[in-house]
Amino acid sequence: MLRNLTAIVVLVLLAPFALGGAEEQKLAVTFVTDVGGLGDRGSNDAAWEGVKRAANEFSCPIRAVTSKEPGDYAANLSAAAEGAKVVVSVGRAMADVVRFVAPKYTNVYFVQVEGEIDGLPNVVSYDFKAEEAGFLAGVVAALYTKTGFAGVVTPPDAVWREAYITGFTAGTKAAGRSAMKKVDTAFLAPDGAEDAAQSKLLADGLVGRGCDVISITADRAGMGVLGALKDKPTVKVIFQGADLDDAARGQVLASTTNRIGTAAFEGIKMAVDRTWESGYKTLGYREDGMTLSAMEYSKKLFSPADLATIEAAKGVLGRAETTVPTTATALENWTPPKLAGEAR
Repeated sequence: MLRNLTAIVVLVLLAPFALGGAEEQKLAVTFVTDVGGLGDRGSNDAAWEGVKRAANEFSCPIRAVTSKEPGDYAANLSAAAEGAKVVVSVGRAMADVVRFVAPKYTNVYFVQVEGEIDGLPNVVSYDFKAEEAGFLAGVVAALYTKTGFAGVVTPPDAVWREAYITGFTAGTKAAGRSAMKKVDTAFLAPDGAEDAAQSKLLADGLVGRGCDVISITADRAGMGVLGALKDKPTVKVIFQGADLDDAARGQVLASTTNRIGTAAFEGIKMAVDRTWESGYKTLGYREDGMTLSAMEYSKKLFSPADLATIEAAKGVLGRAETTVPTTATALENWTPPKLAGEAR
């Protein structure tokens, strides 16, 4: 009896890795959205692009299920697991539910984008190196600022907050060294994670103190700040989290974007290729996990030397020539990399 029970347990644990050769090329994939749904240029849309890429490259049948409220998450994930071999989800609220649902479907691969899940053999989770996004944003801010004062308005409870603002400061130091100027920074958080009114007040306060570049989140609060600055064209913004350069052409200097679609695609690819590695992974610029926008509408605001410095900042990340610090303590012991254009 004990011998039979042990065999059953082993078969269950190995089920995700025992798929047949014909099946592996046509794994059905279901994407479950959070309440944001599809169509808002947000995280769900980005993940869906990665799913569609997998369908194109691996001939995977795909479908999307929209969650109308948080209470739908568990039921939608469970239903997806009943009919698919790969379930993709995005958002930290979803991660909490995946931890609960995935152990019930050990023959299904779960790909969770954003949120740390470790220790479940059928789950891979991805996050992004916020410090590298902050670094590139800080470089752009330092090269543009005319007043020598740049600021960041971020949600107070964002798990990536410290890493982003540390990276931002690191970027201003690296670019400030290149441009031979000192840049002061300030970091503020509204009372609510998406409190548009509070974010506007904080942005107004920064501008009143002489700040002329503000990094803001690509959400309702950030769009509120952008709207409040429309009569202050000399004050520029850098978006965090999505490419919104066209939201106010010329006033938006750049956007840092997490490549959520890349993460979704990579998770599906591991399932298809039978190279599955569960656990928690972080993606940065080198892994195509995040990027800086093309700055199509703001390039004219920078000199050729400044643009070369921005490209050099991308290069040091792509070649892993520096490890961007994630805490204030690490920043104290960090040496800014040499960027192009230092000899001016």
